[in-house]
Amino acid sequence: MKLCFIVNPAAGSGGFQKLVVEAAEHLRQFDCTVERVETGAKGDAIGLARRAAAEGFDVAVAVGGDGTVNEVCNGLVGTATALAVLPAGTANVYAADVGIPIWWPLNPGAVLNAAEVIVTGQRRRIDLGRLRLADGTERYFLMWCGIGLDAAISEAIKPGDTRRLGVGAWILSGLLVTFDFMGTRATVRTDAGLVKGRVLLAVVSNGQLYGRVWRMSPQAKMDDGLLDVGIMTGHGWPSTFKHLAGLTFGQHVKDPDFHLYQTKVLSLSAKEALPVHVDAEPVGTTPVAIEVEPLALSVIVPQNAPHNLFERAALS
Repeated sequence: MKLCFIVNPAAGSGGFQKLVVEAAEHLRQFDCTVERVETGAKGDAIGLARRAAAEGFDVAVAVGGDGTVNEVCNGLVGTATALAVLPAGTANVYAADVGIPIWWPLNPGAVLNAAEVIVTGQRRRIDLGRLRLADGTERYFLMWCGIGLDAAISEAIKPGDTRRLGVGAWILSGLLVTFDFMGTRATVRTDAGLVKGRVLLAVVSNGQLYGRVWRMSPQAKMDDGLLDVGIMTGHGWPSTFKHLAGLTFGQHVKDPDFHLYQTKVLSLSAKEALPVHVDAEPVGTTPVAIEVEPLALSVIVPQNAPHNLFERAALS
């Protein structure tokens, strides 16, 4: 098997990068050829993944957090090269959803365990979401696209905050932004019809987990040709905290101010521009058009990945 490690050298801390080298050596014992390339700036992983696919690599291994994983996905979409992940970010939502072992300083063995998924796991094809902005920008997302509050929080986090503060950077920024975020009048169009109201947050999901903490779309499947949409309506921080409580205790699906749909296409326009992110990476503002790209990406997930995430049988 021919593997290309696409490494964010800033990912992880302590001895993580040394463990990545050891993982590559371990994989060579399984007759794998391993090439390592590193990103130098935001967006580099897209081009590196495209090159890996063009050069016939069987697997492109995203070594980093959700942002690195998103970029590798954008480079691999529509190709035969599969995505694998050695997670080392702040949230690692995709890895958590499918059950890939997640490294942190007190669990260094997770890197080797995640590497073994590459040779022991199952290969599947999954959907992606495709976002279009008014200026013509297009971006694919693996897990979710957020519009409104969470994108505003993502924008507020300064470079380096997550490396210094970890999850604390999201908590601090979340508190600072939430108390000032009122939401805005918006119109959301899905296959189910129109939703009009003061939107605090709209999340278009391909997976079930949201932010590693909440299961916002409990019925979502990664290969059903549909996207799951959660829309929080209301006004200001009291509504936001009500929604967060509902998510925490799994009661959000019963809240009349929370709207949950499945759709193949979605558009959202707002009275005032709302910020937008894909897989926690800010990309622009509304209006947006989103559609599902069925079975656009090959992935390698653990043999024991949750069955309720998938509708189709594994390829191997």
